[in-house]
Amino acid sequence: MPTRVRTAIRTLLNPLARLLVTLTDHVTRRCDVPNPVAAVRGVLVHVADQNLSGADFIMEITNLLTALGFTWPAGWCNTCNTALNEEQAHSSGQCDTCAPDDEDGPR
Repeated sequence: MPTRVRTAIRTLLNPLARLLVTLTDHVTRRCDVPNPVAAVRGVLVHVADQNLSGADFIMEITNLLTALGFTWPAGWCNTCNTALNEEQAHSSGQCDTCAPDDEDGPR
């Protein structure tokens, strides 16, 4: 593809991308959906704060994302990397599909 065409496409797509990000930010501020733009802003603020240790950084980011409405699984399956709920994470570390049955081993 010629350089002129690529430049023209970028010239048209860059403002569109900025518009979509701005609209996403405005819409998610007014609803119950977690706002990814606010999350990125918050993470960048904490990355720039050089007074935070590693553990403090993780705690601040976790608290920020939780306050914004983001959730994550209790853990990941040791076998297939599927998201686990609290019970699975604390009992076997495996999802229902990979957890061994009492008699035959893994399903």
